[in-house]
Amino acid sequence: MSKRSRRAWVALAAAGTLALTACSSGDGGSSGESDSLTFTSYGSGYQEAQSKAWLQPFAEAEGIKAVEDQPTDYAKIKAMVDAGRVTWDVVDTEPFFPVGNCGTYVEKLDFTVIDTSGFPEGTVSDCAVPAAMYSLVFVYNTEKYKDNPPKSIADFFDTKTYPGTRLVPGFATGGAIEMALLGDGVPVDKLYPLDYDRAFAKLDSIMDNLSFWNTSAESQQALETRTADMALVWSGRAYLAEVNGASYTPIWDDAMLAYATLSIPKGAPHKDLAMKFIAYATGPEPQARFAELQPYAPVHKDAKPKLDEKAQKWNTAREDIQKAGFFQNVEWWAQNQDEATKRWTAWTTG
Repeated sequence: MSKRSRRAWVALAAAGTLALTACSSGDGGSSGESDSLTFTSYGSGYQEAQSKAWLQPFAEAEGIKAVEDQPTDYAKIKAMVDAGRVTWDVVDTEPFFPVGNCGTYVEKLDFTVIDTSGFPEGTVSDCAVPAAMYSLVFVYNTEKYKDNPPKSIADFFDTKTYPGTRLVPGFATGGAIEMALLGDGVPVDKLYPLDYDRAFAKLDSIMDNLSFWNTSAESQQALETRTADMALVWSGRAYLAEVNGASYTPIWDDAMLAYATLSIPKGAPHKDLAMKFIAYATGPEPQARFAELQPYAPVHKDAKPKLDEKAQKWNTAREDIQKAGFFQNVEWWAQNQDEATKRWTAWTTG
């Protein structure tokens, strides 16, 4: 990719971010009444599944009004808290935000209400608990590489043995930095702190074959149209692409496990109710219902979703996948996200 192409891609990504922020300029939709709960997430089928599996059953059981808003917007959370006009009660976020803003923009959770014993080790913080699990996984086109399929993340960077196009997340937190380091021989337990220069040099080595996705929908489309021979994508999007006829299969060794979290903005109008909702939503049965509706794995160890063979193939809650993969270091990213983003931007525009 030329410097001009890189700049064009960054401009398009920035425009998309501005458009997303503009769409989040609503008033939050909260009535402020004690018998309501406002839940905010990322919209689309993802939030529809959360509403059906978690929010509506909880509201019915509690006899309250369920209110929804979208999308999650960290700048908006900070603005609401700073102004003392918080309208959101529970928000689905990346884990970095509540870890990095615990006690300032995010409430500390009451673990006498929320039982954390069923969650994967290392996924609970003082201000957030996991709610949905997925993975950044290396997938390849089985038709392209049927005679000599790749076997490890190192093969993703071997364009001589495995010629073809590559696709990676186009933002710093997406996992491309970690996967580049793994592909360059860095052991999982030595990944952090991330060596930016080494990672970018590894990515530069395949730049002529490399393209980026900025939204998960873009990554799914690339698989369905077979414009990428190999890709680093969210497991749920790879599953949906296969459902729609794409011929890709995963390599789970060194897959980067990730998770979405539920947290409560500081000064939320219905904090006690929000604690109860988080406890409910992360319980075994609601988690199983959600996993049956969307291609995300349950986070509770006792959740037993009824999945067909194809969904089970991509279920990152499977024990073998958990053992083969690694969790992104949330604590490191909470402290270094701004710097990493600056370094990523400098690389893509350099």
